[in-house]
Amino acid sequence: MTGHSNNDFAEQDYRRMINDPDYRQRLINDPKGTLCETTGYAFDESVRVEVIEQEPDTICMMIPIKPEGSAEEVEQALRKSTEHTYDLLFSSGIGGYFIPSDALKWTLRDMRRSWISKLGLKL
Repeated sequence: MTGHSNNDFAEQDYRRMINDPDYRQRLINDPKGTLCETTGYAFDESVRVEVIEQEPDTICMMIPIKPEGSAEEVEQALRKSTEHTYDLLFSSGIGGYFIPSDALKWTLRDMRRSWISKLGLKL
C-alpha cells in the first residue's frame, strides 16, 4: 500500500471497506485475521472483534456493559461508560471502532501504530 500519509491511511481503508466487496466480506467473516493482515497487529487471544455491517434501513445501537454492584457503583460505572472511546469516520456512512474499555483503547492505539509502521509512515 503506497501513497498513504499519516492523515489518510485509515480513511483510505474505510473507503476500501465500502468499495471492495471481497475485503468487506473477509472483515465480516474473520475480523481479527483480516485486521491482522491489514495492520500487521496480532490481537491478544482474549480480545474479540465483531463486525456489524450497516444496513440502509437499520439503526445499530451499542448497549454499555451491564454494571454490577451497589447503586453507587452502578452510577459510577454508567458515568464512566460515557467516557469510552468512539472512533468514528463519516464518509458515505459511519464506520469506526467502538471501544468498551480503557484496556481496549490501548489495543486500538497499538493496532494503529503497527499499521503505520507496516505502511512505512512516520509517527
